[in-house]
Amino acid sequence: MSWASVSIGDCVEKIASWNPSRSAGDTPFLYIDLSSVDKDKKEVDRSSVSSLLPSEAPSRARQLVKSGDVLVATVRPNLNGVALVPEEYEGATASTGYCVLRPDHNLLDGKYLYYWVQTGAFVTDMMEKATGANYPAVSDKVIKESKIPLEIFEEQKRIATILDKADAIRRKRQQAIQLADEFLRAVFLDMFGDPGRNKANWPTIKIGQAIELGYILEVQDGNHGNDHPKVADFVDEGYPFVAANVVRNGKVLFDKCYYLDESWIRKLRIGFAKPKDVLISHKGSLGFTAVLDDTFDTYIFSPQTTYYRVDRSRLDPIYLKGYFDSDYFQNLFKKEGVQSTRAYIGITRQKELPILIPPVESQQRFVEVASRYAHHIERLGLERDAISELFFSLSKKAFSGGL
Repeated sequence: MSWASVSIGDCVEKIASWNPSRSAGDTPFLYIDLSSVDKDKKEVDRSSVSSLLPSEAPSRARQLVKSGDVLVATVRPNLNGVALVPEEYEGATASTGYCVLRPDHNLLDGKYLYYWVQTGAFVTDMMEKATGANYPAVSDKVIKESKIPLEIFEEQKRIATILDKADAIRRKRQQAIQLADEFLRAVFLDMFGDPGRNKANWPTIKIGQAIELGYILEVQDGNHGNDHPKVADFVDEGYPFVAANVVRNGKVLFDKCYYLDESWIRKLRIGFAKPKDVLISHKGSLGFTAVLDDTFDTYIFSPQTTYYRVDRSRLDPIYLKGYFDSDYFQNLFKKEGVQSTRAYIGITRQKELPILIPPVESQQRFVEVASRYAHHIERLGLERDAISELFFSLSKKAFSGGL
């Protein structure tokens, strides 16, 4: 089937803008920042949308959005930060870090556009046209000049409906994984109670004290200096460069990692994590955790992630991850992090946070349950990955006239 290939810009409407800081009123407005889109779910994360007064508006708060608009992040196009604006954010303000695409409904179906900007063809096109070694980005102009295969409107809606159904299956599998994670948090709460109340009167000390007492042997993030690797330094195989965006569901997503060759082990001063270290993301995306497995003998950390190396005879890594995942610690961690202009909590402030240290025997009971449940979560993850592959295969066929 031969479809017309047209520029996206020829099928979208103009977006209105405003400058909140020049507004005379004091009515709060909703602000969709670059961190407000969940890059995995491809949706606006409601917990990350801010209600701001005009006087509090950041300089990027400019674009007025409507329900059904498609947001495409212009920075780091490889991460494919895209979302549909839901009805509840009609009239919200989006960051200029998004290209806001409002379909002309005489030409283009919104869901069809939403699924197109998730395709490998679109993402690859954006990556090839991105500029900037440390902070690759594309302009609105580049996005709007990119091509989209266009069929008659009825055919677009048919394709969008098919992909909607496939996407729903994919999302249900992801929800099952999230429920499994919630189960482990419930197990932790049942075994140890609310760490903030600590009814068992177990030792609770600051992380800094836990380091001094030898429970924690090392806490470190990645290199902040001029030797920070650039996009041109990454290779196809090597040591994973672990940034906050590649940590999800208790794992490092190796297929989303960048990689560095062995020369970087000599170049960088710090940030070399090992298997059994506990990871927590501390910049941008806060509070994602993992226990590093033995897929690699060395992991190179970015300045967005911290690793904790523990004395495993006194503090189990799986227990520590469970504690980091608890609602109590997550709330503390994120409360500290959002005090910065950008979500961030450095190691100095992390050392001031409390840590609950129950007896080793109690830790081990939790580890036994978590280890058994890890196999279930891994199976769900494999099923999710398989469904995702099928979805993208279906999407590729759909946009090439194969459905």
